[in-house]
Amino acid sequence: MGQNFHTEFKYDDSVNKGISFHNSYPKGGQKYTAPDGKEYIYLVFWTCIKNETDSDLALSIEFPIEPFTIPSSTEVNFNLYLPTEDMTLYKEPLFNYGLDLKLFLDNNIEKSPKLIKTIRQNKSYRFYVVLLSNKGLNGVVRTGFELQKEKLIYKINNHEINCGRIVGII
Repeated sequence: MGQNFHTEFKYDDSVNKGISFHNSYPKGGQKYTAPDGKEYIYLVFWTCIKNETDSDLALSIEFPIEPFTIPSSTEVNFNLYLPTEDMTLYKEPLFNYGLDLKLFLDNNIEKSPKLIKTIRQNKSYRFYVVLLSNKGLNGVVRTGFELQKEKLIYKINNHEINCGRIVGII
């Protein structure tokens, strides 16, 4: 695994022992023009979930389709998206981590962002998260997934969004 990530969380508590997350730095920060002509600013991130448990894991993520704000940037409206295209280690150095952002957003901007995946034991899964906003932010944007027991939390500059769960499959 490359070292181009922002945060790493390794869990060793009784509920999540053997699960770890790597959350990337952003790429992008450029304009995207939707098919309806609206302009947005985007950032692309990736997350890698590693399963070193004795069972498969069921991953379920759902972000709100409605725009939302965060306390540190109340004038900026955000949307999150979950492309299903495979993110691989080899795409890390590429522009937008190798994601064809325009193609994805043109086809999915009005769809509910959901991801359901089984992560086999002793395997890892990498996936994209796209952050779309109505305007740019002053300063840095950092995001990433964390676990609070079985709840999956996505943080944007320390603002928490409950977005799903990850549980062992017996």
